Amino acid sequence: MYYMILMSMQSGQVSGGYRKGLRSVGSGLESIGAVDMVKPHLPLIREIQEDAFCSSNDILRFEETRKRLRNLIQLIPHEEEKVIETSLTDPVIKHEEGLELDPGYDFEDYRLKVNHYIIKNRNSLVIHKLTHNQPMNKSDYKELEYILTVELGNRDDYQWEFGDTPFGLLVRKIAKLDHAAAMEAFSAFINEENLNAQQIEFVQKVIDHVEQNRYMEDMGALLRAPFDKPRSFVGLFAAGQQRKLIETIRKIRQNAEFVA
Repeated sequence: MYYMILMSMQSGQVSGGYRKGLRSVGSGLESIGAVDMVKPHLPLIREIQEDAFCSSNDILRFEETRKRLRNLIQLIPHEEEKVIETSLTDPVIKHEEGLELDPGYDFEDYRLKVNHYIIKNRNSLVIHKLTHNQPMNKSDYKELEYILTVELGNRDDYQWEFGDTPFGLLVRKIAKLDHAAAMEAFSAFINEENLNAQQIEFVQKVIDHVEQNRYMEDMGALLRAPFDKPRSFVGLFAAGQQRKLIETIRKIRQNAEFVA
């Protein structure tokens, strides 16, 4: 299916039938943006999810895009098909041509709407806070809650697509963590602990991991590759330093997960 979508671009136009599919390709590739093969193409991957890209009808740009992405789409993970059993009755009694459908009749995929909104509004205050490792306040949380469960869909939509993922962590996953903010989060630990070259190299690996993954899910990762070479976490740092580093890592997640 993805190959058909890219092949459609050779005509110099992306029809309405393929636009949603192209956004799906972009969303799928962006979800694996930490992969080395995908990372250099992230600006283009984000661009193809914008309506302006599809509307440009720039055949040279489309052909360049097709060539750059055709070897990457095989990396997109395939999710198991969701089977939903329903017993529904159609409440629509009459609908005349030219009349606007009710708000509930929105056929655009909820996940794509969420991705598109967050990327497009990454400079809004609440999203800026989450990408720059700043904690949300109650007002920020309420705004984000409204956007995700009222403006773009409802709570059932969110639960179905994202499960129990906290709103802030979801935004962080999509919009990513700012590089300077990731560096700043660890600067106090580096300066106060007077680290040696090997310890600084270890912390840099942690920063890279946090920046690519938006936060660290499991502190046990510090004992596994790539952090176990050339010296292990417990071999490099004293007990007090280990606690401070773990607290720093946890704080980055907590800033996106909890309300200040």
